[in-house]
Amino acid sequence: MLQKTSLIPVILLFVALLGAQSPSDTTLIRFRPGYEFRDGIYLNPDMVKANRPIPPARIVSERDDFDNQFYNELLKSEFIMLNNDQGVREYIRPGQLWGYAHKGVLYIQIANSFQRLMLEGNLSRFTASATTYEKRDRYPQDSSFYPPNYHYRYRMRPSYANPTRNRTVYLLDLETNTLNNYTPDDLEKILIRDPELLMEYSALKRSQRKKRQLEFIRRYNERHPLYLPLR
Repeated sequence: MLQKTSLIPVILLFVALLGAQSPSDTTLIRFRPGYEFRDGIYLNPDMVKANRPIPPARIVSERDDFDNQFYNELLKSEFIMLNNDQGVREYIRPGQLWGYAHKGVLYIQIANSFQRLMLEGNLSRFTASATTYEKRDRYPQDSSFYPPNYHYRYRMRPSYANPTRNRTVYLLDLETNTLNNYTPDDLEKILIRDPELLMEYSALKRSQRKKRQLEFIRRYNERHPLYLPLR
């Protein structure tokens, strides 16, 4: 049986080794739509910006085809087994995955599932979906077999039904590595880093700020471009 307490230093060592691999003389290019990310798993946004994932060949699995289903099944495991540069087996938890890339396309983990991410620059708006269930009235267990004078306390159990698919819009900020709600207030906080855009955006009526969010995101990305390594 795995000793969970011993995994922490191993995980930290593995992440540190990954960071140490990043070359200091990497040629950076301005991000454009169509940029291809290297296939593999990413543990954090910094690995994304360095375009240096853990390659799928290092993931210990019985599957030979590294497709989207392969990465989705990783979330169902208690631990993900990896081989480092020296061939030593190490472990990480599924919750530590920031996301993965497959055929050059990024996927980000939201609510224990992977969502496709169409990167737009330092700021990216995207929609994620998740399944929720309606919580019905609770039903007591049958107590008919208890003696008549037995003071039975109902043991309640929840019942769930009617799964529905909910969609939530997020705003990813790669300058601060944060995930925000897609609201005028959240965008306004980000625009503090650009006083000129902030002054223009804050002067708008709230209804106009909501309608013009995408415009200001695009303008921010033009004024503050994202640079990524030449693949």
